[in-house]
Amino acid sequence: MTTLTVEGLSVHYGGVRAAHDVSFTVEPGQSLGIIGANGAGKTSTLKAVMGLAPRRATTIRFGEHDLLRAPAHTLVRHGIGYVPEGRHVFPGLSVEKNLLLGAYTSSWKHTPIEEVYELFPVLREMRHRLAGALSGGQQQMLAVGRALMCRPQVMLLDEPSMGLSPILVAEIAGVLKRLNADGLAILLVEQNAKLTFDVTTTCLVMENGQIAATGVSADLRNDPEVRRIYLGL
Repeated sequence: MTTLTVEGLSVHYGGVRAAHDVSFTVEPGQSLGIIGANGAGKTSTLKAVMGLAPRRATTIRFGEHDLLRAPAHTLVRHGIGYVPEGRHVFPGLSVEKNLLLGAYTSSWKHTPIEEVYELFPVLREMRHRLAGALSGGQQQMLAVGRALMCRPQVMLLDEPSMGLSPILVAEIAGVLKRLNADGLAILLVEQNAKLTFDVTTTCLVMENGQIAATGVSADLRNDPEVRRIYLGL
């Protein structure tokens, strides 16, 4: 099994600092959350790990792979799944073709598509429907399912609850907990602190681009200072 290690990560957009000196690890089978208010630097951190944002870092490594030297499109081959903010499904393609595109690193004859359909039965029912015709919640399921098609060792998710009803948020939470229980490591970036505390065992709280607090999710959930100062709860 493989550990994701990030040390001294900083992200700048021109003269604007989005993240500074961020460090964390995601151990095999671990579920780690990054929470904070809007604009805290969560998404920039995740995009930088994936090589999708301008970055500087001491280390970004997944096992033996130096991700600072790896082009973004190769990360899936190293066992890293990614669910971007906003889902980014291909609206003009069917649900099934969207899923198969997630398995582009291997033969389409040997994909975990049946496992995805078991996890999300609605996707099986709608497998021939255009992805653009799905509801927001169904598209989020599709985005998660697509990332699972590469059989990742760790999955990075960016704001999967965005725009979803509480019922659908609870359903996504249930799926993430099931995947983690089955051994998939998870790095979850969320503004929804309740979802993150429910899904993860450890959390980082970001403020102004830096790690302001870290600890066990259950402890942070009940920490009045974290709730008041960093989360506005």
